[in-house]
Amino acid sequence: MRKVKFILCLIMSFFISVIPVSLIGGETKVSMLLWNRYTSEIVDDELIESKLTLERGYFRIEPTITDKIDGRFNLDFFSDETSTSGSGVRVKYAYINFKDVLPIPASEISAGIIQHYFGFGYDWAYITIEKVLEEVEGVAKSADYGIAFCGSFPGNKGVYSLSVLNGEGYTSTGSDLDRTPEFLGNFRFAPIPGFTFGSSLLYENNAADRLAYIALGRFSTGVFELWGEYLLRNMNDATSRGFMVMPILKLRELMGVDFDIVGRFDVWDRYTDMADDGHKRIIGGLNWNILRNTEDKPQALLQIQMQKTIFESDMRSDITQLMIQLQWGFSNTFTQ
Repeated sequence: MRKVKFILCLIMSFFISVIPVSLIGGETKVSMLLWNRYTSEIVDDELIESKLTLERGYFRIEPTITDKIDGRFNLDFFSDETSTSGSGVRVKYAYINFKDVLPIPASEISAGIIQHYFGFGYDWAYITIEKVLEEVEGVAKSADYGIAFCGSFPGNKGVYSLSVLNGEGYTSTGSDLDRTPEFLGNFRFAPIPGFTFGSSLLYENNAADRLAYIALGRFSTGVFELWGEYLLRNMNDATSRGFMVMPILKLRELMGVDFDIVGRFDVWDRYTDMADDGHKRIIGGLNWNILRNTEDKPQALLQIQMQKTIFESDMRSDITQLMIQLQWGFSNTFTQ
C-alpha cells in the first residue's frame, strides 16, 4: 500500500506541475538523481557494518510558468531499515519563486519548503560523500518551511538573502515545532573572479535561545579549489564551535582525465566548557566524473572515499569508514 501511495504521489505531482504549464505556456523540467552507496565501518579493528543502500533519490519537477514565476517540487526517497518496506519518502523542496516583485533589481521571493541559506549547506554539491559540517553536526538543515527574500549585489559581485522559517528543518512538522520562528540572514561577496567569502547568522528566540554564526570562504582556479568555514553555535547557554577545510585538485585541467582528488579536515567541539567531548574528521578520496551533461555538470559521478572520525574521549573508539558511491541522473524538459 505504501508503494502504491508513493507511485500515485509521483503521478499526481507530475500532472499538477505539467498541466498548468501546458495551459499557460512555459516549460517544466522533470529529473531524477540517484545515489547508490556501499559503506563499510570498522571500529576497534572489527567490521561493524557492510551494506549497500539507495542513500538518496531525488525526483524533481521544476516548472517555469513565466519569466517571473518558477518553482520546484522535490521528493526524497531512501533506504530505511526502520520501515517495513525497507524504504522511506519525504518532501525535500516545495516552493514557488516570484522574481522582481519589489522595485529592487535582481531580487526574488521564495515561499514554501525552501532552501536554508546558512553556510555552504544550500549549495553543497557533495564533493565529499559526507554532509557539510553545519548539517552533519546538527546545527542547520539544508531546507525548511518558510519565506525568503533574495537578491544580488550590483555588478554581480555576490548575493544576499533574508529568511523567516520554522527553524526545525524540513523533516519536522506538527508537534515537533515550537511557536517561535527562526530569523536568518546570509550574504556572499565575490570581489574578484575565483574568490568568494561570506557569512550567515540565524537566531531563534525559543526555550533554547538558539544562535548560530558561520564565516566561510572559497578560492577557485581551473586546477585547485580550497573551501573553508568557521562555525559557532550558542544554545541553552552552551557554546559549540568548529571548522572545516577542504582542498580539491582537479586533474581534468592538468592531465585531461576527469578526476578530482579530494581532502577534508573537520574539527568540532560540542561544548567548549567541557573536556573530551569533541572530535576530528579526516576524509580523503577520489571523484571520477564519468559523464557530464550539456551544462558541463556531472551526470554520472563515482566517488571512492575513506573517512576517519577521531574522538577526544578515551571512552569512545575511533570510527573508520570506506564509502563508494555512484551518483547518476537524467532529466527531460517539456515545453509548450
